[in-house]
Amino acid sequence: MDPSSFFVSPAALLGGVLWLTVTFVCVLMLGLTWGRPSYAGWRGWACGHAAVVLGMLIGTLRTPDTQLLSVLLGNGLLLAGASLLLLAFRRFAGHPPARRALLAQVGALGAVLLALTALTVLTDQPTLRFVLVAAYLSVHKVGLLRLVLRELRQKPALASAYRLNLSILLLTYVLTVPRTWTLLTGQAAADAFAPTLPNLLTALSFLTLSIGGAFAFWALHEDRRREEVRVLHQELEQLAHRDPLTGLLNRRGFQQAQERWNAQEGEAQATLLVFDIDGFKTVNDHLGHTVGDDCLRALAACLAETALDGDVAGRLGGDEFLLLLTGPAAQIEAQVSGLTTRLYAGWGTPLGFTVSFGAAQFRRGGSLEQAVQQADEVMYARKAASLPLRAPQASRVPGTAALLRTAVS
Repeated sequence: MDPSSFFVSPAALLGGVLWLTVTFVCVLMLGLTWGRPSYAGWRGWACGHAAVVLGMLIGTLRTPDTQLLSVLLGNGLLLAGASLLLLAFRRFAGHPPARRALLAQVGALGAVLLALTALTVLTDQPTLRFVLVAAYLSVHKVGLLRLVLRELRQKPALASAYRLNLSILLLTYVLTVPRTWTLLTGQAAADAFAPTLPNLLTALSFLTLSIGGAFAFWALHEDRRREEVRVLHQELEQLAHRDPLTGLLNRRGFQQAQERWNAQEGEAQATLLVFDIDGFKTVNDHLGHTVGDDCLRALAACLAETALDGDVAGRLGGDEFLLLLTGPAAQIEAQVSGLTTRLYAGWGTPLGFTVSFGAAQFRRGGSLEQAVQQADEVMYARKAASLPLRAPQASRVPGTAALLRTAVS
């Protein structure tokens, strides 16, 4: 026996390694997608990915003995895989095709495969086969490009992963151009297994699509999962720290905001205001809770408009609201003056109802509960005294500073 028969040519060895690598990656991705369900299109993408890669690989085995197998099976897998990939991306993006469009796509695939069979068995027309396959794939490339461009605009959080998928597909296409040219010029049959540059670039395209494509689509899923977790975290933060009716901070959120103010530098003293809607129970009992909710939202909007940078507005519960004013004394006086003209009876009351409020001085490191209690006592004392009860004369309107001194006295 000739000893040289035990040695394998470098080209054959390279082809064997390529087949094993690509097949292993495809099988691995199929196993992962079936064993670890994920978003819609996950399994369809794995099937399409495997079909495209194996179809391209089979398509390179184009010798006179394997031409029919290469054309029909290779192109069949390639075209079916392209359809599955586009469908997978559409389902992943939340835009699955209608049933009629899906049936039309299956019919178009069947017609193309029948045409390829006729152009191979009845008459050998490589140029027409190439044009037919290229046209079918071009339609899918345009569809995928439009889908990705739309997703890039609508979902910027997934932009990098979508760009990575596009880059992998574009690189795969570029690497197969030399081999495609050899098919058109009729040189592929003679150099089907030769280590030529077109063949080596085509082999690299298989590895790019199989390994790079798998990583790119996995990255797309991970980015989407990470974005959904981020959004869910924001929603939980909103539920945990915001009042759902008014949008203001709830008790927990207000306390945390006050603690952050304590840790800041700047003014060491602030003014805490406590608000209570006058006759709120009567409003609910006689006009209904819908009107009562409207009153709460109107007061919340008023406080939110009054609060400046560094101030904190919140709702403790019921009709009780808090506003922590942290700016300079002149700024706080102007804010309280604005609130007085909008909330007290006889001074315009543009909200359509009146609100009582009391104030207390609050220093960094102080007790929030104690300050709230002090402001509550001032507010209920003013309610009991019915201050102010009617619209005063302009000459008798007390200054805001006097109002604050009265509130904390």
